[in-house]
Amino acid sequence: MMIEEKTIVLRKPVMLGDVTHAEVNLREPTAGEMSKATRHGGGNNIDVVISLISQIAKLPMSAVNQFSQRDFAECSDFLASFTTAGQETGEM
Repeated sequence: MMIEEKTIVLRKPVMLGDVTHAEVNLREPTAGEMSKATRHGGGNNIDVVISLISQIAKLPMSAVNQFSQRDFAECSDFLASFTTAGQETGEM
């Protein structure tokens, strides 16, 4: 069974101004979010994922840019689970 939403507690919380971001709430991206992320990413997969995390978690991209590699990888892996070959498609 596929997990539809996930809260990821950041190993290394990020500060933006006087706000600390300690967790990220993610869900399956919409087609529109994926399209927007692709436009913003300019063909760079990392920038596409940064844009998706920013849109879905409602965090500024500057906060996502501060994620540690392990936190970024966990977010990226969760989002990739929706597009990985072999997942259920809803087709009958």
